[in-house]
Amino acid sequence: MAEKRSKLQLEKLAPALRVAGAVLLGAGLVHLYADRVVFQARPFAARAAMSLGEPRVATYVAERIADEAIAQRRDLMAYRPLLVGTARAVVSSEAFRAGFQRTAEGAHALVFSQGAERVALSVPDIGVLVRSALAHDPALVARIPAKLRAGVTVGPSGRVARAVLKLAQLGHRFRRNALLAIGSGSLLLFLGIALPRGRQAALLKGGAALATAALVLFFLPPLGRAALTLSVHDPALRPVAAGLWDGFTGGLRTWALVLAGIGIVLASAASSLARRGEVEDVARNLWRRLQQPARSRSGEMLRALALTGLGLVAALAPLDTLRGIAVVAGALVAFEGLRELFMIVPPRIQEAARQAEAALAEAREGSQGEWARTLLHHALVGLLAVGLIGGAILFLRSPDALPAAPALTDACNGDVSLCARRLDEVVFPGAHNSMSAAEAPGWMFPNHELATVSLLGHGIRALLFDVHYGAPLGDRVRTDIDDEAASRARFEKVIGKEAVDAAMRIRARMQGAPTGPRAPYLCHGFCELGAMPLVAMLEGVQQFLVSHPGEVLVFVIEDYVTPADIAAAFRESGLERFVYRGVPKPPWPTLRALVDSDQRILVLGENDTEGVAWYHKAFDVVQETPYKFIAPQEFSCQPNRGGTSGPLFQVNHWIETLPAPKPSNAAIVNAHDFLLRRARKCQQERHKLPNILAVDFAMTGDVVGVAAEMNGLPPAPERPAP
Repeated sequence: MAEKRSKLQLEKLAPALRVAGAVLLGAGLVHLYADRVVFQARPFAARAAMSLGEPRVATYVAERIADEAIAQRRDLMAYRPLLVGTARAVVSSEAFRAGFQRTAEGAHALVFSQGAERVALSVPDIGVLVRSALAHDPALVARIPAKLRAGVTVGPSGRVARAVLKLAQLGHRFRRNALLAIGSGSLLLFLGIALPRGRQAALLKGGAALATAALVLFFLPPLGRAALTLSVHDPALRPVAAGLWDGFTGGLRTWALVLAGIGIVLASAASSLARRGEVEDVARNLWRRLQQPARSRSGEMLRALALTGLGLVAALAPLDTLRGIAVVAGALVAFEGLRELFMIVPPRIQEAARQAEAALAEAREGSQGEWARTLLHHALVGLLAVGLIGGAILFLRSPDALPAAPALTDACNGDVSLCARRLDEVVFPGAHNSMSAAEAPGWMFPNHELATVSLLGHGIRALLFDVHYGAPLGDRVRTDIDDEAASRARFEKVIGKEAVDAAMRIRARMQGAPTGPRAPYLCHGFCELGAMPLVAMLEGVQQFLVSHPGEVLVFVIEDYVTPADIAAAFRESGLERFVYRGVPKPPWPTLRALVDSDQRILVLGENDTEGVAWYHKAFDVVQETPYKFIAPQEFSCQPNRGGTSGPLFQVNHWIETLPAPKPSNAAIVNAHDFLLRRARKCQQERHKLPNILAVDFAMTGDVVGVAAEMNGLPPAPERPAP
């Protein structure tokens, strides 16, 4: 008697177990989704950046940028509409998204690790992007603050918003419990199906419970968005909150549909075993219950509230309601289709088995044979259901289950295919003495048509340059040297006696006290022959990297200043945050890894690099060819500095003519076929890919095209000589 009473209690408990299991499964899936989308810094930041593509969010951020510019320069008030339009274009750009994403990663730690409620999101160098976007209007560009920094303070501004934030922070703290909830829900659901005697009916009801939980999940994003936006006090922030909510919850509906699919599979499998259709019965029963009054006052109250709520949802969100009706209708159609599948497939397999074992089938006539066929039918239905559910679970574990979050950039150094390659698997077109340029005012004996930053704009990605101490004196820079005779002897070997004589004549005419402080300058030997402040050049590179978030560079510095002063110049220019801080040896990171971490410059120094962690000895990292060739036929690929041990390989490819390099020589040796032939020859002889192709007059010939071809990219048409 006690045993019978216990079984009756279990029968009564089974519905509660099924409901609790479905609820726990749904909650666990939401928690797991949040763990993959919200609680991890990188996906969180990627979706925050993705939300900038939402017009409501982009407009709000653009208005804050314009307001910040006006706050710094009140005279810009008259240009506010133009500034907002320009800022919207900037906000939509790849460069802004990249900076915003990195800022959002930092904000993630504040919100979820330190529990902050309000964070300031600020994209550095926004002034660079705005000024670049307004380049067609130089007068307006001059009014934009060069150091413009626009920020947006984000924090909950309503009761629901604060509750969502607190819930998210609590969920982050217990994010490891998502799998526990899913496992517990699965166990309870299993017990709610296995304990009752009528397991087919219990299986059908368990599937219905799962499908119902999935339907709630499906409507959770739009209902949550409505509640969130209504709770936000500032009307200007409501569309922003809605846009952000959609950006983070957009994939939850897919998960809800997968959960509904699992429920439909279970229900249709149970229905097929019963060999009768329940869809009509379920619909008829639901309609009858809607028409009949409840048996109690509380039940009637719940019925009235449910009907009122459904009516309000339909009135306030007609599109979402129609979408929900379509989902329910589709689920019912899928249920009937799967039911038919479960009824058709197993008998076909059974028939094939009977034909293969005709003799055994004859021996199993009667009730025993019927029992065996029924068991086989149940087993096949179960296997098919398990296979479908297993496929759904595998899908939820795959990256395809989440809405695609865009990478910071679509290409690395100009092409998507280079992103997956390690740094030592890429060829960088380079410029020898890149600071020495004909376009720079007062520069004698130039090595290039264009200066450093201009070269970057034309595809050069490896910069070789010299740094010396100098002090301004009028419109020239006087080289700061301790021993004039020793310096003269050293630089005669580099730039030739004629250039040194010219430098000394200019130096002798420079009288009086310096008009500025001693500082590092880009000079070739003597700054009297041409000079540019190192910080000014680095600022130009910094602006280039801000505007081109997918580019990776290599610097090889012939340094005659202390490492501390090199580091100070990088810091002052804002370029220090872009330097590569990893170990300069294999295995090298991929270009994608360098871009995503924003460590996009490998900085090497030829002489003294001690004391600066990211400044590395050039010829511990690079092995090179000789560089003093007098005629094209003298080119060789023999080892030079760096021996044969450096993990990177630099091919020096120019004709030495002191004091003045000749563009006519560059036209010969930089020609596509000539340069490509030598690069491949050196690759064959040294058994290493040339990572740096360093040339003079980089705008003559086709060093960029040759590097692209060495990288396996389609060749570009060779540029004519300027």
